[in-house]
Parts: sequence; C-alpha cells; structure tokens
Amino acid sequence: MKKIVLLIAIVSMATHAFSISDKVKLGLFAAPGASWMKPMGKDIDKGVAGFGMTYGLKVEYYFKDQNYALATGLYGGMDMGGVRGRDTFTVLSGGKSVLERYKTNYVMLPLYLKLKTNAFKDKFILFGELGGSFVFNVTARANYSDGVNTAGIPSSVVSIAKENVLQNGNEVQKLIPDFRYQVFDFRLSVGGGMEYVINDKTSVFFALHYHNGFVNQMKDTSVNPKKDAVVVRNVLLSIGAMF
Repeated sequence: MKKIVLLIAIVSMATHAFSISDKVKLGLFAAPGASWMKPMGKDIDKGVAGFGMTYGLKVEYYFKDQNYALATGLYGGMDMGGVRGRDTFTVLSGGKSVLERYKTNYVMLPLYLKLKTNAFKDKFILFGELGGSFVFNVTARANYSDGVNTAGIPSSVVSIAKENVLQNGNEVQKLIPDFRYQVFDFRLSVGGGMEYVINDKTSVFFALHYHNGFVNQMKDTSVNPKKDAVVVRNVLLSIGAMF
C-alpha cells in the first residue's frame, strides 16, 4: 500500500512538472478480485476459482468535450485458478479426481473505448469501458492436489508442485504428452465505475471490470482442443487515481 501511495505521488508531481495536455491523462491503479478457469467441453468437467489481480499505469487520450477517450496502458497481473475431472488421470487415493491448480503472472496491453458523463454535483462522474486486452504470460506454475500415475507406467507416480509449465520438458508432460501452457491470451473487457474529482487535475476512481479470455490456455493432446478448450476469466475491482 505504501508503494502505491508513493507511485501516485510521483506521477502527480510528474504531470505538473511536464504540463501534460488536457487531452492526455495518466493514472495508477490496483485491481484485486477473483479469477477462474472455464472448461468449455466435457472431458474436463469443472473449473476452479482463485485470487486474481491487475495493477499498473493507465494512459487516456480524450477527444472533444472530454466525454470519450481511448484508454490504454501497461499492466501487470496475476491469475489463479484450476480444473478438476480430467479422465486421463488415475489417482491413487480413493479414485477422486485430481485438482489441477495454475498460477500465472502476466503483462497486459489493453485498448478500451471509455465513455464518461458530465460531472454531477461538481464532483462525481460515471464512466463505462469496452475493449480488448492482449495478455502475455511471463510465468505459469502448476500445483496438483495428488500424485498422478504416468502414462503407461502405473508404478511411477509424479507429484506436481510449483512446476514451470511454460518450459518444455516439464513434469506435467510426463502425464500429458506435449502439454504446454499458452503464452498468449486475448480477453474481451467490459466494465464501469465512478470518478470523484478532487481538483481540475486529479481524481480518484472505483470500477468493476469483467475479462473474458478467448484462447485455449492449455496445449493438451489428452482432450479435443477445439471442443474442450479451457479459458481464463476474471472479475476485478479497480481502485486508483488519474492526473
């Protein structure tokens, strides 16, 4: 929290020092929330939710009357989620299905159309955003709830803990040949919120956003990739400031 306050103070001083045009606004934000993995087919039958978060620098370019803008920036983030019910896994304890959890850290490049109302009561502005986000996974780690028998060798059991699934030769590939977690995702993003105007240069905002991934996140020959894709989704609450 102290780091976020410090960054806001630095950006505030920088915007005054360099006299950024009224058409361009910068901001900082943090957005905690929930993320989950959604299986689209029947071979993997259940998605599991976890913690999600994005944070970073926002850049908004305004057109006439300040009521609409193109919004972009450079974000970092984290998703946590998982799946359960893969038929190809044999579990040693009681025949229950393995819970596969995945944690990713990513860089996001968003591009939104932002629409704003005029200020009411001189302080409050409502806004909505719609667009897409390009997501590049930097790290992806897998943790499985149980040890799993390797394909064709029942006596060999593999335990998956903090396994780097972006790297070829990872332990998950002993269970699922050619498995690899995707580096790229494209997500449709929609949301809205409210700004509170502090002065003519500074405002704080609160917003709720939903992100819907479209790229199958797991290269997985154990299921049909066209019918049984697994996509990532999240809902995040943004809190930040614009300058």
